[in-house]
Amino acid sequence: MPNDLTKGNGSTTVATAGKDFFTQYGEAIRQTTIVGKLLKFSKGDWSAGEAAEPIEEGTFFTANMDELLAGWVRWKDNKPTDHVMGRIVDGYQPPKRNELGDDDSDQWEVNEDGEARDPWQMTNYLLLIDSESEPYTFTTSSRGGLNAIGELCKAYGKAMRQHPDEFPVIEIGVGSYLHANKAYGRIKYPTLEIVGWTNKSVFDNLAASRAEEDRSEEAGDPAPAPTPASKQAAKPAPMKKAPTAAAAAQATSKSASGKAKSKTRF
Repeated sequence: MPNDLTKGNGSTTVATAGKDFFTQYGEAIRQTTIVGKLLKFSKGDWSAGEAAEPIEEGTFFTANMDELLAGWVRWKDNKPTDHVMGRIVDGYQPPKRNELGDDDSDQWEVNEDGEARDPWQMTNYLLLIDSESEPYTFTTSSRGGLNAIGELCKAYGKAMRQHPDEFPVIEIGVGSYLHANKAYGRIKYPTLEIVGWTNKSVFDNLAASRAEEDRSEEAGDPAPAPTPASKQAAKPAPMKKAPTAAAAAQATSKSASGKAKSKTRF
């Protein structure tokens, strides 16, 4: 994966050495693509996909911290036009906002309240999978969402040396605080709490599936139909440590019945 992406005119370009430019471009395009369903937090609720399927607070996912992307996304007509992003694991440092251009606020689009909106938004992409190995990408540019990923990174950074071959299992939640301006009431924000660990190999099937899609695209063949989770060879390893009695009871119930479908998504 490239370490650094720089601004392009309506596209993504790359500014690293050591690889041919075609390989760099291909990797850059691939890494800024949403994988699986888009997971969002809006107005206090979690949802996923184009249909905004509700996702329960307390749901578990496994987070691929090696694919966490940070940087800037430029928007026009409600569509992303440029990505200036890189992987945190590679030591990527996003540029300052004043290095991106588009400084004239008179030329900015306006939001629904008629206020000028900066086309460049600081954004994070976090790749996740649920208990059935289905992929999601949590994307956020809100202050609350960026803070949630920041707290996740701090917790992961403290523990990663004790878990070199594992990714964290996280529980999504909702926090709130009373705004200083009482007219705004309570402000809700997302939370991402580490509740366990599982082997990094849980993402192997996803990587193999994406590689097969790439080969099919290069050959001009239609993309293969996704393999149902129930038929995949590898399954996510169970969470090593349940954080609460309720979570432990849920996992025990699912194991005993072999049929119960829980909300757990790691």
